[in-house]
Amino acid sequence: MDLLRLAAANRLNLTQEKKKLSVSGEIRDTYTVYAIPLEYLYYNDQNGRINTAYKKYKTEFGELKPEPGDSEYNKVFEKFIFDSNQQALKDTAQSINERSQQEPGVVLPDGRVIDGNRRFTALRILQKEDNIAKTFNAVILPLDAKADEKKIKELELDLQLGREERVSYDPIDRIFDVYNTIIVEELMTAEEYKKASGAGNTKGINRDIRLAELILKFINIVSPSEGSEEKQINKFYLARDLKLDGPIEEIEGTITKMNSEHKESATDAVLVHLAVLKSDDEQKDATRIMRDIKTNILKDPERLDHYVDAVDSKVDVVMDAFEDYPIKSANDIKVVFSRDEKLQKAAETLKRSADRLVYRGKNDSKRMKALAKLENIRESLMEMRPEDFDELTIDERLEVKGVIQEIKDVLFKLNKDLIE
Repeated sequence: MDLLRLAAANRLNLTQEKKKLSVSGEIRDTYTVYAIPLEYLYYNDQNGRINTAYKKYKTEFGELKPEPGDSEYNKVFEKFIFDSNQQALKDTAQSINERSQQEPGVVLPDGRVIDGNRRFTALRILQKEDNIAKTFNAVILPLDAKADEKKIKELELDLQLGREERVSYDPIDRIFDVYNTIIVEELMTAEEYKKASGAGNTKGINRDIRLAELILKFINIVSPSEGSEEKQINKFYLARDLKLDGPIEEIEGTITKMNSEHKESATDAVLVHLAVLKSDDEQKDATRIMRDIKTNILKDPERLDHYVDAVDSKVDVVMDAFEDYPIKSANDIKVVFSRDEKLQKAAETLKRSADRLVYRGKNDSKRMKALAKLENIRESLMEMRPEDFDELTIDERLEVKGVIQEIKDVLFKLNKDLIE
């Protein structure tokens, strides 16, 4: 099936709409919007919002062949969209039901939906409810899913993040999409991803790559497997199911900057500690605990040395347990701990060791609160780059210079008072 041929043969109805798209950097106003029967369409399995969900599905049930209409493929992907944000989908369905489809989507000639998954899903649901055939208003873009993969990805980012919907990805889906697009598939550079997604700079994109690498280390601990790196990447869904975004984001910066000889062992210890926390249903605040470990242990060389020495053997016990029983789901992590009393004792010892050092760190931090504040200010300033201010107006740049001068004046006075 070729939707462009159907359109040329007047077998698709024209709407009165036109849609502006940016393809390969060229903006056109002349893309015609057609009313396309739902039976001709199918979901995009490369969509960044649902990529991790599909990888989880493939791990359990195998790969699906993309097929239009009322296929098993479309049913599975419809559920992905529904589960990703049920309220948003209900709102979209209500809007379409009351006012019809307001924003056209984008499809390829073979029926692949590049933009408009939620609208397409809402129409599918409404069609089932009233049994009246629906059409999806969309541009048919003359591109090929394989040959034009980069162009399609650029368009997806532009539409979903750059200028139209601006609906944020789930944090884990965002991290995976950045890593998969730039590192795994090598479709784009960080700079190209920045331009397509409308990001202000590449700082956040490069951080997402580092977050993904840290997440993969965690996955390699709780679900080690022999073979290619692709096998581990396909398990990225575990990060979403375990809600790792908050805890991992909390510790990434400190671990990245760590120059200690204990960096590798400290990283393993913290990630194992995170796995222990995720095995406990009653422990709801893993992010806060990771913040406490970061602030009171990882940032203090002396306490870090004590921490690595104290938990070293317990970390090995936990990692060995996951070697024997690699997890496949979020719930498995609880099962691994529940079946082994020795493992439970090692986990408790690991937590107590960290708790003691965190307690000592908090006591020290009260005494050294002012110094800690100053160090945080220094780190924030060191992260700034001249290009961060590129989009400011002339007046705003003058304001920045004024703020910098005020900071200099404050530091000069503070330094003078300390010396005296």
